[in-house]
Amino acid sequence: MKTLLAIFITASLLIADSPNLTRESLKKLEKSVSELYSGRKVTYAKLNLADTQITDPDILNSDGKWFAIRENSNNLGWLLADKTWGRYHEFEFAIVFDTSLRIADVFVLSYPASYGTAVTGRKWLKSFRGFSPDSIPVYGQDIDALSGATFSGTNLSESVAGSLVILEKLEQADLLK
Repeated sequence: MKTLLAIFITASLLIADSPNLTRESLKKLEKSVSELYSGRKVTYAKLNLADTQITDPDILNSDGKWFAIRENSNNLGWLLADKTWGRYHEFEFAIVFDTSLRIADVFVLSYPASYGTAVTGRKWLKSFRGFSPDSIPVYGQDIDALSGATFSGTNLSESVAGSLVILEKLEQADLLK
């Protein structure tokens, strides 16, 4: 009985510190992050953004979406796992930031529609790499506009830009721990 309880508590803690994604998206995220941090044993630690001291609505609204990427007790970077809208559907994405707050990679984890799939293209997603709170990308200028994926491309680009603004707020509030 004690063994079952220990397994249940361990599983609960692991689930609590994992992004709130579908099972398929979580598997894709695990694979993508392990490729990005090849040879390292990576874990996630949810950032606690629901503290009563925090009053910024942008930070409060992103509680449960931000994670520290760690190997043992060393921070390797930061992860945002979230959803945004295409024309008629929601899709899941993740952004990995390095410790200097630059975008290391962007992943579309689930895209349920058969149209607008250009937003899932690796070449297009790589165009977000290197942007930081000091240089926020603008869709149609810094990031190529996508024909046939107007809503998805625009919304993902705006989500990436918004995440950089929130990332800077998290750093200024000393919440990146």
